[in-house]
Amino acid sequence: MFKKKLFANYTFITIIWFSMAAIAVFLKFFRFDYNNYKIFKGVCWHTIDKLPLYEPYPAEYNDVNHYGVFFSAIIAPFAILPDFLGVFLWVLANGMFLYIVIRKLPVGFREIMIILFIVLHDMYGASEMQQFNISIAAILTGAFLLIEKKKEEWATLLIVIGFLTKIYGIIGLAFFFFAKNKVRFVWTGLLWLGLGFVLPMLYSSPEYVITQYQSWWQNLIDKNNENLASLFQNISILGFLRTTGLNNGSDKLIILSALFLFMLPYLRFAQYQYQAFRFQFLASVCLFVVLFSTGSEASSYVIASLGTGIWFVFSPNPYKWWKIALLTLAIIASISGTDIVPRYIKYTYIVPYSLRAIPAFLIWITLILEMCFLDYRAINEKKILSQATYKSIGAIHNK
Repeated sequence: MFKKKLFANYTFITIIWFSMAAIAVFLKFFRFDYNNYKIFKGVCWHTIDKLPLYEPYPAEYNDVNHYGVFFSAIIAPFAILPDFLGVFLWVLANGMFLYIVIRKLPVGFREIMIILFIVLHDMYGASEMQQFNISIAAILTGAFLLIEKKKEEWATLLIVIGFLTKIYGIIGLAFFFFAKNKVRFVWTGLLWLGLGFVLPMLYSSPEYVITQYQSWWQNLIDKNNENLASLFQNISILGFLRTTGLNNGSDKLIILSALFLFMLPYLRFAQYQYQAFRFQFLASVCLFVVLFSTGSEASSYVIASLGTGIWFVFSPNPYKWWKIALLTLAIIASISGTDIVPRYIKYTYIVPYSLRAIPAFLIWITLILEMCFLDYRAINEKKILSQATYKSIGAIHNK
């Protein structure tokens, strides 16, 4: 496919990427179906007016806000605009953030194109819902890239933004072990955390912010309990085990077991020097945060699809047929929530049993096994050669 002229450069995928984001928001806006953006916008104005953030406002929107008070600062530039312009720019800004971060990945043109195409459909779905998950994927990846470039002070800023906005952004701390300057990672992280905590006080009050963070914690606990019985939430391996009857008790043992598996590759210290091994940790983080969260929904899978793309590109697995089979399953799962799939199948099996999570889980298990047993030296050398080749081609082209 990449030998065709249409795919000879980034022009085609760039047009498709931003066109799909624009189409998604246009379709929703003209149907007056942009409830999530109204919730986000409400976080800004309710913070300024010192109103409770975690109570229903049926006159403004459906559902309840679940984002931290810090999110009011992020959404503010869009909230001050008319709804049409605000929601349009909001969706495009999220899509642009993720697109730029993917383009910054240290791989060749072909690999970047593969990742963009893998993520494309889930980016469209998240754009339809005006979701911040697109930026969460970019935040995790951007933080990792900054650590790779020894810019820990900016990496921790992204991690703090993810944490104070949507709490599971804290999983970015998993990258700590790859930071060259761990002391700077710690003190800058604490500094950003303090500044991020104080920032909303500038346009509200200290008492209000402290109270809202306390309410946020209780809100997240309540939301977790609600997700257990929700049809469109908990689309995770936790949801699959619960709805199929394989787990009728607490999720704690499953999560602890998953954390144990997640941390096992940290023991392979000799592999830390290889870029491909380190990027597989990034893929593992992107998959883990979706697979083992009761808050996972269809739009969350833009994070998991990015993890899938990074795994596919960096994996040294010699069984290419297995990689392609898993990628095919992941793509099928990505479109399983669309109208391509008959409603009976979708709402009788796929949605109620959280089947969307199965391909991502198989990829994550494969990824963990690869990180525990495979040698990343060969693919590391291949990537270095690939990057050098593309740079040479670029230099010749410029001449």
